[in-house]
Amino acid sequence: MIFYNPQLITDTDSATLFSVQNATAFNQYDDHYSGIYLHLFNLIEKAIEEKENVVGLIEDYLEIPYSGGQNTEELTAFIFYSDRMNDALATLRGRWGSYDPTIEENTLTSASDITKKEAIQRYSYTTLRSYLEALTTIELD
Repeated sequence: MIFYNPQLITDTDSATLFSVQNATAFNQYDDHYSGIYLHLFNLIEKAIEEKENVVGLIEDYLEIPYSGGQNTEELTAFIFYSDRMNDALATLRGRWGSYDPTIEENTLTSASDITKKEAIQRYSYTTLRSYLEALTTIELD
């Protein structure tokens, strides 16, 4: 199941950053946070398998030098704890703070500029490159 909630995911960039695959819907920010970390880890692992220049992507998109190790764990931690990611996660944390679980998803009319179908399609085509691009262009709350 792809986790999407229009109260939390309001545009295409947040769909790229915050939509994750999980067996059940999240009930709290901390679980969603962990899911995002695992998703980023998997994107980096796939990029490495496809012989992408992961360090080059990080440096180009985040505009900061990387001098850490080349393994997936270190690369994931570097991106995940970067200032840009912290800002994006702060936005998500704020959205979770105002999240109302009693509102049914299909009754929301203007909370999100992206539909569930669009978010799922975007998720399925997300690469490390598109993830980093969304991280640099997301409009923060």
